[in-house]
Amino acid sequence: MRKFLVASLAAAFVADALASSSAFTPVGSVTFTNKESRDVQGDVDNVVDSWIATGGGTVTGVRVTGSLTEINTGTFASEARVRMTAGAGNAFTGFNVQASTTGNFTGTLAIGPTIIPVTSFTLNNGGGVNFEWFESFDDSGNALADANWNSVTYEFGSNVLTNGGTNLGALPNNGTAVTYNGSHVSGGLDFFPFSIGDGVNGGADYLNISMVGGASGAMTDTEIAVYDSLGNLVATDDDGGPGLFSELSFGAGDPLAAPDTTPGFNGLTLPAGSYTLVTGGFNTVFGATIGSITAGTNAGSYALSLSYVPEPASLALLALGGLALIRRR
Repeated sequence: MRKFLVASLAAAFVADALASSSAFTPVGSVTFTNKESRDVQGDVDNVVDSWIATGGGTVTGVRVTGSLTEINTGTFASEARVRMTAGAGNAFTGFNVQASTTGNFTGTLAIGPTIIPVTSFTLNNGGGVNFEWFESFDDSGNALADANWNSVTYEFGSNVLTNGGTNLGALPNNGTAVTYNGSHVSGGLDFFPFSIGDGVNGGADYLNISMVGGASGAMTDTEIAVYDSLGNLVATDDDGGPGLFSELSFGAGDPLAAPDTTPGFNGLTLPAGSYTLVTGGFNTVFGATIGSITAGTNAGSYALSLSYVPEPASLALLALGGLALIRRR
């Protein structure tokens, strides 16, 4: 559902974007208790277990839910990993699962549910899966536990991604900021059709687009692109904004902040017409056409902002038109 607010011509036009999302469908699940996370992968002291699947189907992700207790002071939750390999009756390439990105922690940390994308494979009913709990960095020394999984559930299943976005319509032509708050899942894209009624021709006019991380659960590395009405790529940006965030700027009147301080960095001109802004996370690859985009994996909330001022001559014509209407009255 979209919510729009226009307080005045000078106020920001605000909306909540329809965010990309995913629906996870489990095809198999297993829960373990009291599993110590000890040494580096492959060490003989690591805890190893196995499970026989009682269901089956296509797996594109593993959903992890559990609680992890610190044992060695200074250990990171992000270092507690598990390696999954195929047992009898299954055939897939082994992979590692990192359930948390939290660094140093104390006590017990609740983790998940977190969905970890994996290379697609088939989980066979009655087939085995092997688990090796390990540390990506061994803090406490050989055979000593850094942390303990009190309880952890691994659900094998598939993600159905739904790309989001909303039609922005015609952008206000007075520089009023149009702002949107949304979120991305890993592999998701959001699409924002919009139009500008007059072209940007290199004078004091401009079109600026900015995408940064949101207020909570934020993305850390964004990517954006603009496509024209025929679906052809106009411009794309990865790190033109502050940090690893993204900006696009057209026209010599560009007021964007550092590091993209060159007026019209993405072009001094931009014809009037209809466009589509596409947002994603790193490492999204924007192809030459809108149908050839490979979505990245960086996920979380984001804040989007667009501002537009057409060429002064166009504004002058609009003002004259307004005076003519007043005189007629």
